[in-house]
Amino acid sequence: MRICNGLLVLVFPAIVAAQTPARDAVARLEQQRIEVVRAGGDLDRFYSSTYRGVTATGQPESRFQIPRTPNAGYARYYDAAVALYGSTAIVTGTEGNAEAGDRERILRIWTNDNGRWTIVAAQTTWIGSRIGVPPPAGPLRGTVEAFVPRTSVEEALWKSQEALMRSFSEADPASYRLFSTEQSLRLTTNGDVIARDQWLDTIGKRARGPLAVVDEVRIASYGDVGLVTLRGHEASPTRQSWIYLNQDGRWKLHLRYTTVIREQ
Repeated sequence: MRICNGLLVLVFPAIVAAQTPARDAVARLEQQRIEVVRAGGDLDRFYSSTYRGVTATGQPESRFQIPRTPNAGYARYYDAAVALYGSTAIVTGTEGNAEAGDRERILRIWTNDNGRWTIVAAQTTWIGSRIGVPPPAGPLRGTVEAFVPRTSVEEALWKSQEALMRSFSEADPASYRLFSTEQSLRLTTNGDVIARDQWLDTIGKRARGPLAVVDEVRIASYGDVGLVTLRGHEASPTRQSWIYLNQDGRWKLHLRYTTVIREQ
């Protein structure tokens, strides 16, 4: 998968020579991080102290929860690209622990703070099914409290988030179009990719239904990149990352990653 000038292209070549020094810097850091994971070293320099990730089993991850043990086979297959938005870079692609076999979609968001690039968010989603892994967690129980934005940026991002969720429940493709970029993509829990036109067609053909139930909402903004992470209360619960771009005075969905929460 390659992102060039903000456009996500559904091909999967190896990461190419960066078009700017910043892209080149992030690409080098990506390779350095892979080497440290394989050797089992100190990964802290690659991650912000505020880092929040989602593992391939749908579990939340802080910087201190990242495994440090050597993983010699890590990312032996690596196919990714960098999109730059000011001082924020979005890395998307595919990884695998061998040249053939299981693959996973990866998302990493890097930000530049005083000349230093670090990862502030990440998510991994397996492509296809896996054998010998924990089963999906059962339905979530308990009362869900409505999310209340605390800042103007949170209010703006949550306005877009709610509009997109309502567009699905109300079978309203026009609203989804308004709050998404032309190149926006949704990744399913199986790692399949759904382009905007395909999703608009799906919305337009469905019957109206209930609004999605979500909790554990976190909202962050990094310049013109916005991030909403949440937990979805489906029959098989998920953790989701919704990546927005600030365009035309509105936060528009550009990417959505979804990972099934599995039993621990």
